[in-house]
Amino acid sequence: MKLSAVLLSEMINKEFHVISQGNLDTTESFLRPFLYEDGSGFSTGHICLVRAKDTESLASQLTGPVFLIISVRPGENFTTPSHPYLVLDTGYTLSRIFNFIQDLYDTFDTWDERLSTILLSNGSVRDLLSVSLEIFHNPLCVIGLDFTPVANAGTERIPEKYHLYSEDGLNIEYVNALAQDEDYTKMLDADVPVFFPGYITGLNTLNVNVRQDGHTTHRLALIEYEHPIENGDGYLLAHLGGYVEYLLYHEQAPASRQSDALHKILLTVLSDRTADYLDISQRLSALGWSTQHDYLCLIFQITYLDQKKITTRAICNYLEKQFPYSCSFLFKEEIVTYFNLSRLEMDEDTVAGSLTYFIRDSFLKAGYSRPMQGHMNLRRQYIQASTALDVGSRKKPYLWIHHFNNVALTYILEQSTRRLPGYMLCHDKLLDLQKTDREQNTEYMLTLRTYLEENLNATQAASLLFIHRSTFLYRLDKIKNILDSGLDDPEEIFYLNLSFRLLEQEEEKN
Repeated sequence: MKLSAVLLSEMINKEFHVISQGNLDTTESFLRPFLYEDGSGFSTGHICLVRAKDTESLASQLTGPVFLIISVRPGENFTTPSHPYLVLDTGYTLSRIFNFIQDLYDTFDTWDERLSTILLSNGSVRDLLSVSLEIFHNPLCVIGLDFTPVANAGTERIPEKYHLYSEDGLNIEYVNALAQDEDYTKMLDADVPVFFPGYITGLNTLNVNVRQDGHTTHRLALIEYEHPIENGDGYLLAHLGGYVEYLLYHEQAPASRQSDALHKILLTVLSDRTADYLDISQRLSALGWSTQHDYLCLIFQITYLDQKKITTRAICNYLEKQFPYSCSFLFKEEIVTYFNLSRLEMDEDTVAGSLTYFIRDSFLKAGYSRPMQGHMNLRRQYIQASTALDVGSRKKPYLWIHHFNNVALTYILEQSTRRLPGYMLCHDKLLDLQKTDREQNTEYMLTLRTYLEENLNATQAASLLFIHRSTFLYRLDKIKNILDSGLDDPEEIFYLNLSFRLLEQEEEKN
């Protein structure tokens, strides 16, 4: 394989005393070395070992890229070449330097052959990383842009506090911090290896993007733990990245897991309104989600970063790890999660309570359905959770979490006024009462509202209004006359209460 000038210079610097060097930032890479002696031995695209006295004769033959290793005697002068070069003193023979560089190429060629063998033998990404540990001397990993783990090697030596993943699952604090870090998200478009400092996870990484059809889908990362990351590592990591990319998108897809089947069934429930529910119920039961189990639906309103799918899959993985009998997936730009409460042996409050800080710290907003038994209401539970999120976010935007029970009445009122405004649905005499207040500066609406809210208790209502009971009773008689009602019919009492809510909603709209 070819090696870059930067990588070669770093390796040679470790073994020999380099007097000077230059032009190493070339994008060219070079093949094995040749000795230039007696005006012969030069090949374009290779490393060329030459004595200083022969550089002038060599210069006339340079027609392409070359990496010069120049041996110079003390006090000897030569013209600085325009090609990348290293200058070593004559304390080292050219043959020794030549053999050292040949050994380097042998090492990297052997590594490249092992990588190729893994591809030809249908090996795994983890196999690629494992045979690369002796090259990089640092742990390696491949993750999706959504933080889904693909493979790793050597990470078991890293203390758990630095891990993005642990036995308890994904470290969501690291994920949130990385997803919001501008420099980290910029790496998405990088065509070259990018160094990312460890101010979030505690460890520096060198990263190479892995692409499919021109779009970055995964990231190969070299983790700086046992040895410092060097500039030359970028060239080698990019070379390894090519193999990882090939294996990711040419190997056979793994067999479908039970969780994948569950995802597909629940996606069908939400996306196909003509689906055969008897068939769906049988398929869910076969996966252990019984008709006798209780279910809860949760919907997350994801942020701008999550809409770019940077952390969406990570959030889904986190939820499924924390709640083994749950299923989390993306649907219509929202994260939908179903919890099998019976198999989790949890109730609604326990699930919601355990997610409170996660929702807040992840900058999410959530809507919960009611818990319900069986499969026939799964789609309706999704509608409940979606309604809770929609209505709750509009009515109380300062809250992170909304339950359907808390917005059900508002939802009913909004649905009832979709075709007719609230003032056309409310008790018609209540409008007369409202008109009297407006024209005569009375407080009949407030008095009646308080009376109804206190369950027709005149004494309690008078106390809340700070008026004498006799004054309250006088007002009440006037109100009954205007309403043409004795306020003793339960259905009318219900209608009046509902009418107040309808008029309030109308005022909010205006």
